Amino acid sequence: MLVVIELFAGCAANEPELDSRINEAYDFEVAHCDSFAMVTGVARGKYGVKEAKISAKHQGEALLSTHIVWLHVDHLEDSDQTRVLAVVYKCLI
Repeated sequence: MLVVIELFAGCAANEPELDSRINEAYDFEVAHCDSFAMVTGVARGKYGVKEAKISAKHQGEALLSTHIVWLHVDHLEDSDQTRVLAVVYKCLI
């Protein structure tokens, strides 16, 4: 019995941590939802797009959003900055 418990505990410890509770979606997937805010994310460096999207998702989570639709990714000229723009939605279903 102890072996089984340790096996399950080991599996639980190895579960990946979720990046976000917001679902990425396309416009047609959120047509029935309420659009209520725009969010932006800005980051620098090699992983700028990924980090900027994570920042925008965190803003959406703070607003209790369920879905996010990306509108624009902008690599700023003469800079290593990346900016993303998205609309967040609250879907009840």
